[in-house]
Amino acid sequence: MASAGERKLADDVKAIVRYRVRSKMEMQVLDLSEGGCMLDARGWSVKPEERVLVKLPGMGEVGAHVIWIEDQRAGLAFEEPLYGPVIEHIFA
Repeated sequence: MASAGERKLADDVKAIVRYRVRSKMEMQVLDLSEGGCMLDARGWSVKPEERVLVKLPGMGEVGAHVIWIEDQRAGLAFEEPLYGPVIEHIFA
């Protein structure tokens, strides 16, 4: 059970990520906050500083930049912070 202040993602949360001209990929969300997210980036061919569009469950697309890629994971920073109460439904 999660302790106070600790949030756990619902099982199998996926994001659709659009990048470059017409490429898109469904990716597992490993962590999520108002400021960004961490994704399972296996098979993804982006580089840090690239701009992407992220669509999370129940939300429209939001702009983000790839901050880092390491160990088949990617860290993204949203261009505008997400509104906390809007993303609460993603957490179990």
